[in-house]
Amino acid sequence: MHLMKWLSGLGGAVWIGSWYLMYLEITRWHHVKPSLAFNSDIAYGAHPGQALILLYIACVAAPLLVLTTLVQRMIHTRRH
Repeated sequence: MHLMKWLSGLGGAVWIGSWYLMYLEITRWHHVKPSLAFNSDIAYGAHPGQALILLYIACVAAPLLVLTTLVQRMIHTRRH
């Protein structure tokens, strides 16, 4: 049970941090368009680097981790 709380907290921190970085990518650095598509207009033929790809993965995986741990905790509490 302690592991679930820790994973939920970690996932929440990654969730908030990743979406803040995505906000910066859209508004300040302009590497990403508001539709969340990579902005290849900044350099013709450019492709997203590993850091940006990891950011996309974190923006999807972190909320899933948080929701999964919360559902697991709810199921566990109802059983006991």
